[in-house]
Amino acid sequence: MADINEAIKQVTEIVTPFDELEYEALLGEIQGNILKSHGRNHAVHLFLKFTGDPESVKQWIGNFSHKYVTSALAQAEQAKQHRQYEGEGQLFGNFFLTRAGYMYLGYNYEDLPNENPFRQGMKDTNIQNELGDDVEQWEDSFQQEIHALVLLAGDKIVGPRTQEAKLLERKNPELLHKQPALLAQQVEKIKTELANIATVAHEDIGYVLRSSETGAEMEHFGFRDGVSQPLFLKADIDKEKENSDFSKWDPSAPLNLVLFKDPLGKKDESYGSFLVYRKLEQNVKAWNKDVVNNLAEKLEASPDLAGAYTMGRFQDGTPVVLQNTESSQQPEENNFNYAEDNEGLKCPFHAHTRKVNPRGETPVPLEEEKMHRIVRRGINYGPLPSEEPETGAGLLFLCFQASLSNQFNFMQKAWAKERNFVRRDVGTDVVIGVEKKEKDNNGNLVAVTETYQWPTNWDESGQTEADFTHWVTMKGGEYFFAPCMSFLKSFAPAPTCNIVFRGVPKQELQAAQNIIDELRNYQQRNWGIGLNGETSEPDGFLRFFEQRNLPFKFYVRSSQVEIGDPSAYEEDIATLNKYIEDVRNQEIEASEYKIAELKEYKELYWAIGLNGDTLEPDGFVSFFGERELPFKFFVRSVVAVGDESAYEQNIATLNNYISFLCG
Repeated sequence: MADINEAIKQVTEIVTPFDELEYEALLGEIQGNILKSHGRNHAVHLFLKFTGDPESVKQWIGNFSHKYVTSALAQAEQAKQHRQYEGEGQLFGNFFLTRAGYMYLGYNYEDLPNENPFRQGMKDTNIQNELGDDVEQWEDSFQQEIHALVLLAGDKIVGPRTQEAKLLERKNPELLHKQPALLAQQVEKIKTELANIATVAHEDIGYVLRSSETGAEMEHFGFRDGVSQPLFLKADIDKEKENSDFSKWDPSAPLNLVLFKDPLGKKDESYGSFLVYRKLEQNVKAWNKDVVNNLAEKLEASPDLAGAYTMGRFQDGTPVVLQNTESSQQPEENNFNYAEDNEGLKCPFHAHTRKVNPRGETPVPLEEEKMHRIVRRGINYGPLPSEEPETGAGLLFLCFQASLSNQFNFMQKAWAKERNFVRRDVGTDVVIGVEKKEKDNNGNLVAVTETYQWPTNWDESGQTEADFTHWVTMKGGEYFFAPCMSFLKSFAPAPTCNIVFRGVPKQELQAAQNIIDELRNYQQRNWGIGLNGETSEPDGFLRFFEQRNLPFKFYVRSSQVEIGDPSAYEEDIATLNKYIEDVRNQEIEASEYKIAELKEYKELYWAIGLNGDTLEPDGFVSFFGERELPFKFFVRSVVAVGDESAYEQNIATLNNYISFLCG
């Protein structure tokens, strides 16, 4: 890309990398989840406080990034493969750093991404005042210094029945609380790796709440979530245009809404994004009671309409400004503004969606107003809404932006918590305008109640005064930066790509070790490697390397030819040692996937060994056979083979195989 800076300013729509090659370099440098949600149903967030020496920490970051951190390009490729081939699900990873994290690694303050809130941190007194927070009300683990955030996300079942498992999960929300086996396994593995270089200061476990009927994302108060996001990819914009002509609201967004030049990137296309993380606890029981027993009764309205007045949309996502009843049979409606509701007789001015996205109601030009938008990537945590939790449940709020000052901080300070926005004395955002609690006369923390004006009757003159309490409490958070891929991967060498060999992996590892031993022998004798000294034909070393697409260094001294120098021995041995390590890691990773798959097949009581419908050998049989590992069948369909102990016996076999590889 000739002028990436100009491109960032001007591009409003970018195509996927499969439609056009122009943006592949840019997408390959940006972490995934920024331009488009990672789409997984489960996530774990690990907040790290580094303790090891900076070089060891960097080495771990590099290794983690090569294995887990997913670029926007890789995310798009995975999505395409999944759509076309129903391929195996893959874990998704992000890695973020705080200002303190950068400085722990040895970077100077002036070298960091230049945004004051990021450099100050969310615990800073001025930031606390600006956002209306109170750090004393945060969970203890958030009150300490945080250096980094690891995000790892995944879905249930990594094999060919992923979609079936997702559907079962949607129909039974209880399954949402159980992490996918692979995700849980890898998180524990990562924690073990971290033990020598960091402590896990805080951990959050998230899941996507979904409607059992439509599959739409929801939040704990029961409303559609993820509605009306800025759109960057042409495919997403085109899809939106199928239901909208954009006459009242254009959701497309320029890249400079979310991308910020990474000052430590290695390429012209090196961009990152600022991340806001806030743990927002929702008192579901009190909210439901307040909507039904207070607001709905006071307004003599249905609980559905009363709730829509608070959020700005009905629970199914229908904008209350468009109609006074929900309409789940219609496509999601996003092509609207508030031009025909100047008095707030349809949608109150303090409604959440109107406060944080006024859609042209501010005095500045619309395009300037739209640059205050954020890219939301939140996920739920805690007990299900059906349990009506009062504490310990809510939203893990994440959002990306190019400017903290002009986007999230502005939105929270000037819009959500400002009583005189968008009109004078309309009050704060009824949902997130006041996230901290007050102290009563006895010093106890209590939720803040505010008096608001509500439509007496939808779209009719007259308003009714009624109180409503802020049932969302901020429990902790921080500002992070999402570094570019070249920065993260620069800390460690990349693993061998496209490992190619035939035969049994254990035999391949031994063959590579034998070649190393033979190279040592040749080194002691100062014999040539790569070409036969007498015939100048390729020798066994060269053929071994070429068959595996490995780089080879020659060292030949004969009457016919002189190539290379004695350093070739050690370079080739180093190549093979890394190859052995990468083959082992690939085998360990593949085995861990199969263990996770077996665990989830066991949970669902699915057949293993033979497809329950066709009785053809399945992927488990192939996997075990290729490694000459014994396999136990368990099938209950047309035929009955084996028993339930087969799951655990096969898992034990793979664990023993992993132990061999590690040994």
